[in-house]
Amino acid sequence: MKGRELLGAAAFATLPWVAGCLVVAGIVHLASIFIMPQLAPRDAFARMSAAAPLHRQTLLPVAAPGSGGPFEDPAFAQGLCRYDLSQGPVRVRATLVPDALMLMSFHGRQGQIYYSMTDRSATRGKLDVLLVTRRQLDVVEANDPEDELPQDLRIITPTLEGFVLFRALAEFPGEMEDAKKRIQSIFCGLDKDLRP
Repeated sequence: MKGRELLGAAAFATLPWVAGCLVVAGIVHLASIFIMPQLAPRDAFARMSAAAPLHRQTLLPVAAPGSGGPFEDPAFAQGLCRYDLSQGPVRVRATLVPDALMLMSFHGRQGQIYYSMTDRSATRGKLDVLLVTRRQLDVVEANDPEDELPQDLRIITPTLEGFVLFRALAEFPGEMEDAKKRIQSIFCGLDKDLRP
């Protein structure tokens, strides 16, 4: 009986150590999951950089049903514009077709979405977005005319590098070429008037 009591007491004494080890292992596991994207040498942005030139609209291949990524929809034409604000503010301009769904998402260097919009955000069918850093915005605002409101949407980016993803819906398979043309008609590049 005494041996069983000693064995139970020993097991009870090791229980906090086992629980502590499990907690530490869980913390290490979660930390490694969160830090991996920053340490990966061929992350999504690096692969994108090889496929899409800087400050230029690039049409992405249409996802085939069942062969794309987990969130790719074969009913959407997609375009991508990589930017680097160290070279100056970046302008995104588009004339949008009424009742033709266009989605735009603005991503930082690590892929996080910091702003998104649809074609409903356009004013009279036109979209004009200026991507800037806080310092660049101060310069732009200092040069604004005092008696006029800005006609563009100014977005402060969280990182100098990032990308804008454009998605145009083709409601029917025969409309895919029109959706691609809507993507290709978007201007995305350095603002020549605001370059340093």
